[in-house]
Amino acid sequence: MTITAPTNQEPSTLLLDYFHLLPKGRVLDVAMGKGRNALYLAKHGFEVEGVDIDETSVKECREVASKRRLKIKAQVVDLTGYRIFSNTYDVILCFNYLQRDLIPQMKTGLKKGGIILYQTFLIDQHIKFGKPKHKEYCFEHNELLRFFQDFRVIYHKEGFVTEEKAVASLVAQKDV
Repeated sequence: MTITAPTNQEPSTLLLDYFHLLPKGRVLDVAMGKGRNALYLAKHGFEVEGVDIDETSVKECREVASKRRLKIKAQVVDLTGYRIFSNTYDVILCFNYLQRDLIPQMKTGLKKGGIILYQTFLIDQHIKFGKPKHKEYCFEHNELLRFFQDFRVIYHKEGFVTEEKAVASLVAQKDV
């Protein structure tokens, strides 16, 4: 699988590659940014909620959703104090964001049979390019996989996806 850097509002390649596995229903897009993945899923009939701390990005997502007549519940939220309720979502997405203490909530927030798609920076990105600035925002090698060792891992890959971007990617299903 080749991951290319998405343009402004194109959904993630990881999402597109595993879209066919997603159970229809309720989705939570954690740290959704401008909502590229949330908009794509709403267009395909999912009930989407998105959260992000950036007011401008959330506003832009709402505006695009309104223009396209898509229903998305987009909220400005500080994720450090956010709570994901248990057994609530069929799908949870998290791209380009790492808050380790939120991962257990993501796991319990999924319904049985639910799918998580997670992709963010790998420590190699920080080591080679100094970005993100703080290495705490990058997964160590195999760390993402260890977080989901009790799930059925459908896909996992770590490494450079371009010459300038190293990520850890995972698609996993909560036991049915």
